[in-house]
Amino acid sequence: MNIRAGLACVAMSALGLTATSFAASSGSKAAAVEAAPNAAYVTARYLAAMAKLKRAKTVSFEYALAQLGLHTMEQTHRVYRSGSNERDETLVIDGVRLKSPAVRIITGRNPHYDIAVVAPRPETYRFIPVAAPKAPNGQYTYVFKLATRAPRAFAVTAIELDGRTFLPSLVKFTTSANGARGTGMLRYSGVAGYWVVREAVISATLPNGKPARERITWSRYRFPAALPRDTFRVPRPQVSATLVPGALAVPGDAGAPITKPVTVDPSQPISAPGPVAPK
Repeated sequence: MNIRAGLACVAMSALGLTATSFAASSGSKAAAVEAAPNAAYVTARYLAAMAKLKRAKTVSFEYALAQLGLHTMEQTHRVYRSGSNERDETLVIDGVRLKSPAVRIITGRNPHYDIAVVAPRPETYRFIPVAAPKAPNGQYTYVFKLATRAPRAFAVTAIELDGRTFLPSLVKFTTSANGARGTGMLRYSGVAGYWVVREAVISATLPNGKPARERITWSRYRFPAALPRDTFRVPRPQVSATLVPGALAVPGDAGAPITKPVTVDPSQPISAPGPVAPK
């Protein structure tokens, strides 16, 4: 048995695959789909890629948050993170750049948008191959539907695997809790050898029946060897408070939307009540 066949057998058993090949999608040619590796081989490569995922001990980035419905607001933040310690600086609120950033120091942060947290596992999902469209450059994208093995407040419904790395480039999900329901998607790509989140979008219906929408985009990733010693020093108390982003949905093990705004004293390390709001 060759390596590819061995990987395929392992994946068929572990993932509960019901099909061994990808079906042609409306946007792809049948010939391109037929030439793609079989689904079991692709899922085995996915599991292997996730097992070898490179993790950054120290990272900095910026993110832009826009909310409509639950709140109508726009913010830009800069974040410095080392391990589970995080410094979050609010730079811009509703188009107005702050003279001095509002700073929050957070300890015990669990980065819920981290692909290692969000990516579906065979223990909790069944993988169903859908399509393998081929780009003009010859690279495939492998599309799977996901079926949960048990009900989940946050459930992945589909993934697209990058044909070069076999890591998820797109994750679609549903979320529901406390009377609110929503659907969304997360986009990922590689930066300096790390697989990082680039965009999160969710549309939800709140308990009162009103619609809400949230979009977060990440940029300016840096991976320094270390951060200055005073990065996580608690700043002097400030009067203003900053809304914790991700109020509509929390992916990963937290698995529940936050239906109330979370405001905090930016001078204090915090953990949001209930699920910790993601970054």
